[in-house]
Amino acid sequence: MTKQILYILTTILLIGCGGGKDNRIQLLEKYDFNSGNYKLYGILSEGDPTYFTEKVGDFVISDTITLNKIKKDWCIQFTDKRMSCGYSYLMILMENDSCVYHFGINLYCKYLTCEKGWFKFPENLLNKYENSVTKIPRQVARDFHDTLISKNAFN
Repeated sequence: MTKQILYILTTILLIGCGGGKDNRIQLLEKYDFNSGNYKLYGILSEGDPTYFTEKVGDFVISDTITLNKIKKDWCIQFTDKRMSCGYSYLMILMENDSCVYHFGINLYCKYLTCEKGWFKFPENLLNKYENSVTKIPRQVARDFHDTLISKNAFN
């Protein structure tokens, strides 16, 4: 009888706390990459180096097919885990000259943060697009980032 009560209470607790849900989001689902001029920038940040950050550095993805693959692929799961690893990249989604979305990813610690929360982000979600990126010189990436900051693009 005690085990049954404990089981029922545990089930109620899990459902009430969201443990019974999939807890996944499609990060870029609201963006129609086919009907706009979108670019996804990856600007290096202070996180620990990884294979991808060392080989690619700063980058941009502007190919509509690749952006749509990423949109479909990046179905990410919430996590309660918090780490002070910093970010490998500040990811900036631009439509024309406007920043429409931004988030941080850490490839070493395998997480992504955005206004929706913290999510698991296995590094292969980005690594598999290594051949689809256009590398950007470091100074160009810094200037781009500084320009966005001066325009309050991240508010």
